[in-house]
Amino acid sequence: MDKNKKRVKQSDIAEKLGVSVATVSRALKNRMEISDEMKERVKLAARELSYQPNFMAANLRSQKNFSIGVIIPRIVHEYMASIIKGISQEASTYNYQIMVNVSDHSYAKEVKAVELFASGIVDGVLVCASNETTDVSHFENLRNNNIPFVMFDKDIQKMEAPKVVVDDFSGAYRAVEHLIQQGYKNIAHMQDNMISHGSQKRMKGYYSALKKYGISKNQDYLVSLQTISIEESKRLTEELLRTYPEIDAIFAITDEIAIGAMQAAQKLGKRIPEDIGIVGFSNWQISQVVSPTLSTVAQPGIEVGRTALKLLMQNIENPRYFQDNFPIKILKTKLLVRESSFRG
Repeated sequence: MDKNKKRVKQSDIAEKLGVSVATVSRALKNRMEISDEMKERVKLAARELSYQPNFMAANLRSQKNFSIGVIIPRIVHEYMASIIKGISQEASTYNYQIMVNVSDHSYAKEVKAVELFASGIVDGVLVCASNETTDVSHFENLRNNNIPFVMFDKDIQKMEAPKVVVDDFSGAYRAVEHLIQQGYKNIAHMQDNMISHGSQKRMKGYYSALKKYGISKNQDYLVSLQTISIEESKRLTEELLRTYPEIDAIFAITDEIAIGAMQAAQKLGKRIPEDIGIVGFSNWQISQVVSPTLSTVAQPGIEVGRTALKLLMQNIENPRYFQDNFPIKILKTKLLVRESSFRG
């Protein structure tokens, strides 16, 4: 780069477009009060002038790091990967970077991640709590250090914070209703440890569908997994079907559990979907390539990520509004009927 060449400033963009420097600044920060048309004009002019934001100077002026911390339980999970993609896409529109910390579903690791981000190295935090998280007091560490945060994917009911979740109840309800409409009558539910509010809502959706169609609850048809894995699901499903051979359908809380259930059923010689129907929840890519293909409830992962980041940016830009106001964004799911549950 030519050292004598003058650095392009926001005032140069403003002069080119005949608008104020404030308008240019807000457009580049993707502020909501600026129209999409103006944002595009500003971004086009910035590219034409080869404008490069001076992040170091901006950090000094605003005392911001232009970084967002993200705490997730697992990074190999396809649904979680799609959420991270959405977060990253939306963060880039605000010229923010993301720092991802993986808890491995360990409460202790999650506490350490919160401590790290509470130290002030980020401007805000997005959190998907671990399956072990029952005590939420560590999140007060963020509040005490004036670090805004938003919960996503898992809704821990006693945690007061802005949240972005999917409509777990309706998704589960439609999945079980579909199984009933396909002629299945003895429907089991394979669930996790039920700590999160979302898991509880999926169970309520399961029960609600049974009630609507006059099918009695059977506590023996409920299976809780402490470890979410195909292997654990396969082992527990085999035990379940050997003990209760009349079970003719399974609604699983995740695709991972559903695939384990499919493998167990096939091992026992059951035909899918003729003898047993199975529906999962998430819409992993593998759900389309297993045989038979897996019916599932699709979650809008990218939209969850983008929505969570937008909500966090609103929190960062207007912290007073969120002091006593904790909005919850609930995004719609979609039932995808495939071979594992469709009898025709």
